[in-house]
Amino acid sequence: MEKYSKWRDPGTGIQPFLPIVPPRTVSPVFIALLGPFSLVHSIGRTILLGIVALLHVILVDGICLVFIPIPPLYRLVSSALTALTCRLALVLMGYWWITTDIYSPKRGKNGVSQISKVSPKKGDLMITNWTSYVDVLYLAFRHNPTFLLPIFSAESTNLSTTHKGKTGRHTGTGSAQIASSTSLSQPPLIGYQPISLINLIAKTGSLPSTYHELPKVGTYYKTLREARRKEGRPIVIFPEGTTSNGRSILRFAEGTLDETDFTGTGNDQGLVWIKYIRHSPPTPFSASATCPLPNPIKHLVTSMLYTPTPYPNRSLHIRTLHPSASPSSPSFLPSEILNNAPGGLDIAVGKDHKSVWRESIATVLAETGRIRRTKGMGWVEKGTFLEYWAKRK
Repeated sequence: MEKYSKWRDPGTGIQPFLPIVPPRTVSPVFIALLGPFSLVHSIGRTILLGIVALLHVILVDGICLVFIPIPPLYRLVSSALTALTCRLALVLMGYWWITTDIYSPKRGKNGVSQISKVSPKKGDLMITNWTSYVDVLYLAFRHNPTFLLPIFSAESTNLSTTHKGKTGRHTGTGSAQIASSTSLSQPPLIGYQPISLINLIAKTGSLPSTYHELPKVGTYYKTLREARRKEGRPIVIFPEGTTSNGRSILRFAEGTLDETDFTGTGNDQGLVWIKYIRHSPPTPFSASATCPLPNPIKHLVTSMLYTPTPYPNRSLHIRTLHPSASPSSPSFLPSEILNNAPGGLDIAVGKDHKSVWRESIATVLAETGRIRRTKGMGWVEKGTFLEYWAKRK
């Protein structure tokens, strides 16, 4: 849309924040005729999903707490019940089958087959993209991890661009304008805050939390190394800080994935897993599962549960980078990865050489998912988009 061209990435032309609209290839009359039936089965699935959510709160967030004095038993029971409730929720949303595969830049099947049965464990770190609450449910079902979100100081951001406050035709969308980029300064990173499954689902689409003062000691981790050492489960981090519409990977939040999180020695240095989660494209009978706006409940009801057919068929594909090529591997050389990327090392990191690890991880995540990166669009730019979206609506 022309009016949202300000948030079109100058390097790729992709708009990563707009909700994806399903194609209109089916007669509206036919869809209207299905309306009464759609309402009935959608209400039924909504009630069932509510029951599943209530069971999760009672069993996992309630009864399971009695096992906390015995950590191994608590993790076992909590993981089993979380897997059950999350898988039921995914089925009610139409995810009958979930496919996975392991990607390796190295040719041959020997390395892939040897690691295919290994799964993340305590001390491991999973780095993944974030497009929907469905991603969160899958990760909880499969790994029952500790979810971390980056948190930032509440310093104001400054806009430095040639077309501040302008949208639509004021910005231009042709090739002559592609060199003009919007540059927003990001407030400094404070650390990483653990967040529960229910709260993370509710936060889908929202911006990262900012604080005028440091949070209480013990409520956040200053580094990923600290989190991996102290948490009794694998760690999941969404370095984008917020959700996109799945058409690209957003620019990683500055300060995240620092070199010190991956280098050095110690017992806390487990494997680093790179995972890309891809959703099936929308159809006339199945809306997009991606949720770039901060309205997960509305999206769940109107897009995931209210469908023309009683059994929506959605697919979810998880693509994992082989650990031998991940940041935990001795053969992982950030400078070499960026030198082989378009533009080379200097273009990738510019004057910020502290971002070498972050940029190299973003590069391998994009390669794993076979998707492009929108380097000019991150969570700060999404903040201005949400402000404009609210005014337009």
